[in-house]
Amino acid sequence: MKAIHADPQTVRKVFTEKYIVPDFQRPYSWTIDQCDKLWEDLIDFYNGKNSRDDRYFLGNLVIHPTSEAFSIIDGQQRLTTLLLLIKALHQKAGVVKALEECIKLKNPLTSELTNELRISSNVLAQDREQLNDLIFYNGVNTPDNSKLKTNLTILSDKLGEWWNSVGNSTDKLNELILVLLDQIVLLPIHCSSEDDALIIFETINDRGMSLNDADIFKAKLHRNAGPEKDEFIKTWNSLTGHEWFFRIYMHILRAQADDAGKEGALRAFFSQKDRLKNWRPVMSTICKVNEANNTWEASDEVEILWKILQTYPNHYWNFPQFVFLNKYGRMNDGVFELPTEFEEAFAMLLRETCKFFFIKGVVHNSVNAVKDTAFKVCAIIEKGDDATGEYQKSSEADLEEFFRRIENRQYGRYQNGLVLLSGYLNPDQDKALYRKILKGEYHIEHILPKKWNHYDKWTAESWEKNLNTLGNLTPLEWKLNISARNEFFMKKKEYYKKSGIQDVTDLMSYDDWHPADFDKRHLEAKQRIAAFFQKSEGESAVVADIITQGTIENT
Repeated sequence: MKAIHADPQTVRKVFTEKYIVPDFQRPYSWTIDQCDKLWEDLIDFYNGKNSRDDRYFLGNLVIHPTSEAFSIIDGQQRLTTLLLLIKALHQKAGVVKALEECIKLKNPLTSELTNELRISSNVLAQDREQLNDLIFYNGVNTPDNSKLKTNLTILSDKLGEWWNSVGNSTDKLNELILVLLDQIVLLPIHCSSEDDALIIFETINDRGMSLNDADIFKAKLHRNAGPEKDEFIKTWNSLTGHEWFFRIYMHILRAQADDAGKEGALRAFFSQKDRLKNWRPVMSTICKVNEANNTWEASDEVEILWKILQTYPNHYWNFPQFVFLNKYGRMNDGVFELPTEFEEAFAMLLRETCKFFFIKGVVHNSVNAVKDTAFKVCAIIEKGDDATGEYQKSSEADLEEFFRRIENRQYGRYQNGLVLLSGYLNPDQDKALYRKILKGEYHIEHILPKKWNHYDKWTAESWEKNLNTLGNLTPLEWKLNISARNEFFMKKKEYYKKSGIQDVTDLMSYDDWHPADFDKRHLEAKQRIAAFFQKSEGESAVVADIITQGTIENT
């Protein structure tokens, strides 16, 4: 292997080069959640930085030179999304030459900016054409379902919300632009050839040598372990998912310090106050969290609600649960236990967590809508107080809108979790069996199939309207779902009768799956949801409507 070199570079510096995505790479595929995380990282750093000398490390690039440009072996998804973010900023800021220079190549003779992007994809002509269309023509020829267009829209919306929150301040916007260009850094790893670049890429990914937070923490703890280094390594190697457990540990420490403020970067947090000075308490807490997460046998209710919450699009619901388990749980011969006297309190916390997060998710569909309350709840739990009231207070104003959206079939990204919750709330469901099914392999089954086929008494319009609704969806064991496929209802029933899910076996009472049958089941599902989420005994008018209405004709 020939020499390689790696120098941290700011975003401004990285975007002085031209890049090509080689044809063996994947097409652009970043999700909304990954764009959300990129935006959150930028804003969290912007809010938490102390000076212009602060830097935030965004990740690696593995590249090698070609006759035309640098070929990207690793990092193309991140780099492309950064280009979209720069475009969003340029749209908002107007004429900012620094942003335009990051987007466009210069003519080598005149130094004038051209209409050629700094990133070009050889994977799909479609990716290349859509990226050019979005950057230069605002996406007039790009379909709405394009991931590139979706993510540009997401980033533009996030930027717009943020700008409104700072009073549409041009100074704040310019400051944010400079933070992105000059304080966010990447690490381009320059290799002399494609073969060398692939070797480096495989080494980073196969041997876990990427410059992630967990490796930095490991190095510091290992150094601080002194003569106990071997014991530390043995403990470390017994765990998986190190970085995730450090994030949980950060929120445990924040709760212990009564810190309910904004969440900072993980590496910056553990670099402060010698938090990694003593390896034993660090690893003791992380091992406890690991055992609670992976081996603890909780009640059926806890296990089911936990699995339902795992469908949630972000991870903030986890932190209050682990603060509670760390505070009240204990290790007994390497096994995690939660004393009996705390079991009901934890189940209640999980129920209220489920209510709060799904209400906020359906109504706001935003990470920012849940973070602050989650941090407050963590601190309240650590003090030994009941935190469920904080959840209820924070979601009370959104409750009617939540029910309205349930009525209007506006579930968003929270559809699957609500379907699982409805199945759990079936009063005849065997909870132990439901728990077993959710811990195995299951799919969300469409009773009326996803492919339209002129079903009896259904129109194409009513099929499309009610296809993805509580009344037409149910969890189903994976093997049975595969067997049932897109068959007519009568053919599906021979597989449904084998299910351990009560919502599925209840379908055996239907002779066929007509709109009236859907109405009945849809109403039952809404009643369960309404009863679970309703805060008080006195139902609001909106909730009453949900419980008593719901046919295809009047919705």
